[in-house]
Amino acid sequence: MADCICRISTHELLESLDNAIIITDSCAKTLYTNKRYDLLAKAMARLSPSIEQAIKEAALLGGHVLKDAGHLLITTLPIKATGPEETLFLTQISDVANIVVLKKELEDSEKRREDFGEKLGKIALKDCIANSASMIHVFEKAKKIAQYPTTVLLVGETGVGKEVVTTFIHRNSDRALKPLINVNCSAIPEQLLESELFGYESGAFTGAKTKGKAGLFELANHGTILLDEIGDMNPSLQAKLLRALQEGEIMRLGGQKPIKLDLRVISSTNRDLKKMIAEGTFLDALYYRLNVVELRIPALRDRREDIIPLAAFFLQQFCEKYRLERGFTPEVIECFLRYNWPGNIRELRNMVENLVVSSMDAEVGLDDLPSRMTIFGGNLASDNYGNRTMQAAVDDLQRKYISSALREHGTIRKAASALQQDPSTLHRLIKKLDIKYSE
Repeated sequence: MADCICRISTHELLESLDNAIIITDSCAKTLYTNKRYDLLAKAMARLSPSIEQAIKEAALLGGHVLKDAGHLLITTLPIKATGPEETLFLTQISDVANIVVLKKELEDSEKRREDFGEKLGKIALKDCIANSASMIHVFEKAKKIAQYPTTVLLVGETGVGKEVVTTFIHRNSDRALKPLINVNCSAIPEQLLESELFGYESGAFTGAKTKGKAGLFELANHGTILLDEIGDMNPSLQAKLLRALQEGEIMRLGGQKPIKLDLRVISSTNRDLKKMIAEGTFLDALYYRLNVVELRIPALRDRREDIIPLAAFFLQQFCEKYRLERGFTPEVIECFLRYNWPGNIRELRNMVENLVVSSMDAEVGLDDLPSRMTIFGGNLASDNYGNRTMQAAVDDLQRKYISSALREHGTIRKAASALQQDPSTLHRLIKKLDIKYSE
């Protein structure tokens, strides 16, 4: 990677930036501008007095100077040139329209959450953060089915919040004051899972307690039980679970008398159960017994409106827990929005906790983020770039993102909105990267 960086000239680096760049001397005489600056010549001419003022202030203060020019942010930095006393000034003009829009969205977020809370009723807001239409629909449907004792199958990737939806259903049901038991079927060893679920009588096996032990189904009686990662349950135990659901009763290991149950069963999975049925690894009768109502929980990358409210919630939670004061810069927020979050809400929660405890400053900046998030908000760790230059790798990534957005949204304007880019910038990149498309 270091060799790749060394092969990139200063000119190539400045030309690759989406921000307008101008380098001047101490008298504000222009020595260099990049293509982006030239493309925005009219706007730059309007900003000339502000740029000159920023240069004067930078010369006086000897450091960064920021100036707000509407949706454009002017940053001037003095840099030492080759002469012993000569100082040049690098000025960067950034389009922060996206940040302005984001700020407005965040200001409206609390109002949307209040409206959402009125719709959903008695559940605590902190337990269900949802601004996206898709996730609000999930909670609205969950609230509707909560009043009926039917079985529910939650489908979604790992970390999308299946336990939160389960808790929501339980609390909005007439079983809210009864037990809620969560069972991770993949975390309990296969040979112990049956005894954990159904319990055992005294002397049922070597090492069994002398008084026996109630299983998790018994402990959840009259309440709700979540069978998480149900797809990892072995077929022989699936048959026993099917019988328990059909008969409404269980039998302890070594027991002679069935135990009647009245409980709601919610199961969840990140696997394709229909494919498992075709492969003979999951019972079709159990699938249809569990899947009376199915709720599909979208991945975090498909409901980006929830990213910032969730991040803000976790930030407050961990700041209170560790007695720290932390905040995110607009650049970090933008990275959060662009990143695909393959680990979903669980990854976001862990990321926020990491940033809260590891950041050296009260304000978390780009330097605090892992590299997988700062390169266009993408994860490049799994890509193999061989001996290509960094610019070639970046071009490939841009080409991939833009082509995908054009296919999905059909027009440059809609694709630009989805990518949070100015349409003119996107059009320039399409030409530069020789991307073929038709509207």
